[in-house]
Amino acid sequence: MEFYRQYSVTVDDKGRIRLPAEIRKNISGETLVLTKGLEKCLWLYLPEAWEDVSSVTRRKAGAYSSRVHRVVRRVIAPATEVHIDKTGRVKLSLSLMKSVGISKSCYLIGMGQFLELWDEAALDANESEHSSEVQETWEGFAGESSSENSL
Repeated sequence: MEFYRQYSVTVDDKGRIRLPAEIRKNISGETLVLTKGLEKCLWLYLPEAWEDVSSVTRRKAGAYSSRVHRVVRRVIAPATEVHIDKTGRVKLSLSLMKSVGISKSCYLIGMGQFLELWDEAALDANESEHSSEVQETWEGFAGESSSENSL
């Protein structure tokens, strides 16, 4: 299962978002795994995809690697299973929302194997800050593509 597209969603007064119908129809179960992303966002995974991510990370988490411990502390440790109610709403963790600055107006972004949830202002600032890096990376893809085609 892969997710793509960007959606505008609103966090209600009880800390819930309503998953868009297009996403809900592609989710067979009633749960997702919610955790902190590497940037100022939250990640939502299908449980089976999360198991793959967390098991790989746990295998690499050596007892003496402080760098890996920081990743585990950031991404794996705060992970929590969230229930999708009958109307497609998901209750977010208030502490995770606070830790990444999620407020009322958000973007839900399909990133392939997972979804990112960003506060609108935070995503706008992130995109502005990294626009030249994104352009350079995209142009690098085009260069790789043209060199592959010339072989």
